Amino acid sequence: MGQLQRDDRRIARQETIELWGIEGGGARSPRPRQRRALGQGPERRTSGQRPERRTSGQRPERRESGQGPERRTSGQRPERRESGQGSQRRELRPVREEAQARSRRPQRKSGQRRQHRPEEELQFLLPVDYPQAGNPKPVQSIKRRKARRRKIFLSRAVVVLFIVVCLILVYLAAGAAYRYIHRDMIRETTKKDEEVSTLSDKLNGTKIAPPEIMEDFLEVNDYSRPGTKLDEVKSVFVHYTANPKTSAQNNRSYFANLAQTHEREASAHLIIGYEGEIIQCIPFDEQAYAVRTRNGDSISIECCYLAEDGSFTQETYDTLLHTLAWLLEKYDLTTEDILRHYDCGGKKCPLYYVEHEDAWEQLLLDVEAYEASIK
Repeated sequence: MGQLQRDDRRIARQETIELWGIEGGGARSPRPRQRRALGQGPERRTSGQRPERRTSGQRPERRESGQGPERRTSGQRPERRESGQGSQRRELRPVREEAQARSRRPQRKSGQRRQHRPEEELQFLLPVDYPQAGNPKPVQSIKRRKARRRKIFLSRAVVVLFIVVCLILVYLAAGAAYRYIHRDMIRETTKKDEEVSTLSDKLNGTKIAPPEIMEDFLEVNDYSRPGTKLDEVKSVFVHYTANPKTSAQNNRSYFANLAQTHEREASAHLIIGYEGEIIQCIPFDEQAYAVRTRNGDSISIECCYLAEDGSFTQETYDTLLHTLAWLLEKYDLTTEDILRHYDCGGKKCPLYYVEHEDAWEQLLLDVEAYEASIK
């Protein structure tokens, strides 16, 4: 409906222009086009009829120089046209009347919004490519276009998903093939891992927790830490510092100063203070200068004391029991492997337990009882 209105307006505008051209003589307006009468059409050639051709050498007539369109002098009226122009004016009269009626319509004020009929609103909403306003075909084409885009998007998503699934399957298949080809190697590696884990469980599967040890290793030197590797441990020797009322840190400093004083060769793996603290001076896989004839297969423990008779404080004694039990389990030893410095070399060390054999025997029994309580 809206397209028909636009066509009518366009035709009325053209006819108005033609009408002005006829009234004004055609000087200021384009040449009017003659409308065909109702039922008339363009002349058609009959079958067999050919258009006239110009013979060779024949030229169209030219207007001589100086000639031009005749101009009208002032006051001179234009010549009347033939009778066909009058009929044309009669045909355009209704169009003129319609244009005048349209011009008499009330003008819209500035800022006032024009009220459109539903058909006109539809023609503004529809694209220009679809001139037939009110026709549902443009809406259907838009819906079809959206559906086509949706199908394209879904198809692409399906393709991407399919590619991802294929890559996952290829990865799994490659992994399965690799495991099948190297199955013997994997079995051997698994067996080795099991053996290593079993061995580590045997080595680290101690039931007795290690005591709290502060590592403060001496620097390698020829008088207190030779750096010689300790291949095996067969015995654990108990010593006393022979310096009453000295702490574990004092004795550690004494061993360190031997590197400068060169007084003698002396050291121990562990030093237990009279308050129960432990300082480690030598790693367990290195030899210490403690028992001259047994440095290559033993670990030595120095114990601090306060009493003049060389007896240990209760804190030192309790820490010594814990340390001895832990070392026996660590190196798979028994209480028979716990020795005094006196037992190898005859030196009265530790003094109290050399002079009191019953105290030494009681210490060994206490170590056994400590192990039994833990197990």
